Amino acid sequence: MKSRTCLILGGIVFTTALMLTGCNSKPKLSTKTAQALYEIAKANQPDQTKDEEFAALDWSLGTVPKGGTRLPLTSPDGKWMAIEDGPSISGPTLLALPDAPIPNANGVVIWEVDARASKLNQTHRLPGPLLLGNSSDSEGFLVESPRLNGSRWIGKVAWDTGRIQWLVQDDNVNAFGSIGPQGELAWSTRTITGSQFSLAIRMPDGDEIGIAANGGEWLMPEWSTRSSRLSVLFLADDGLLAMVSMDARTPELLQSTPRQYTLMTDARRYDALVTRSTHPVIQNGTQPSFEEVIFYHPKARSMFVWLPTNIQKDPPVGLSPDSVAAANDPNSDGYLVSTASDLRWQDPNYQSFVRVRYGAAIPRATTSNVAPFLLFVPSPNGFEVRALIPNSINTNTDTAS
Repeated sequence: MKSRTCLILGGIVFTTALMLTGCNSKPKLSTKTAQALYEIAKANQPDQTKDEEFAALDWSLGTVPKGGTRLPLTSPDGKWMAIEDGPSISGPTLLALPDAPIPNANGVVIWEVDARASKLNQTHRLPGPLLLGNSSDSEGFLVESPRLNGSRWIGKVAWDTGRIQWLVQDDNVNAFGSIGPQGELAWSTRTITGSQFSLAIRMPDGDEIGIAANGGEWLMPEWSTRSSRLSVLFLADDGLLAMVSMDARTPELLQSTPRQYTLMTDARRYDALVTRSTHPVIQNGTQPSFEEVIFYHPKARSMFVWLPTNIQKDPPVGLSPDSVAAANDPNSDGYLVSTASDLRWQDPNYQSFVRVRYGAAIPRATTSNVAPFLLFVPSPNGFEVRALIPNSINTNTDTAS
């Protein structure tokens, strides 16, 4: 029988406001670093004077139309992707705010990816009102369904059939769902008339744990892809936005002191949304070498990597300035990082990087031997989808600023 346990963790270590220094200014590349950039993809040869190389081949699979607001979501093996269909979605609807417009014209389209044949096949179109979620696994992906009475359901869509299984179906507003490695589910929930979100966690056995909104609200939960650790954003009533990492194996462990990192003060819900927007939770796929959380820092305006279980309790490490998305490279300690002007491979240990290709490209790691990475390149007609396969990686240093 399903049971629910309610916890109150609102008083956890949210008394100190950690101010981020220098976050309002964008660091610029030094002349030396700019001259060290070189093109590795396709036509250009690697610079043999450098000790560090990331060589890769990439090719086009086709172009898909872009609708809605969210970035495409992929399956862990890279054989499927889901894309929003319809007009741009309003901020209040994305944030599941009270009286937000119902996106009747927005749905989701499923595409099959055939990297060997270099083609894309549209397989299913799911009508609105339906919002694409930010989490998937080998079976399917999450969606949200705003209802006429003001409630919102969370469902899981099967990649191969397009059928929806409703995971959270009640009279509350349920949003920001995340799939866990053992089939767990975490999401934010509030009553239709309520103004703040609590945190709900469903364990593999079906038992549910609720963490009340106490002095703030819980937003954008995200499961680890290598353990039952959960990171979630806490937006305090005074505007303090913090990322909290908890061991979610049992209710007892959840109540122990979690790790936290303060992102900013004077925050709004939109800052929490931006923090999670470009890095989905994709289970049953590649796993990082360490327990990590990849996120966009709305104040520093770049991607960061946080190791919440690090014994030294080090602060998050910033990736390239102006980066907007990142994917862990399972074959090294590096990351594929997207900026507005290029896609680069970066080793955060040395702050070194190598340009992979020009132009923005959102990377998604897969378990495919044919296409270990899928790239989503913005185009006038939507997204060009490209497959990328690394040839070799040799790590040393060439400092990036």
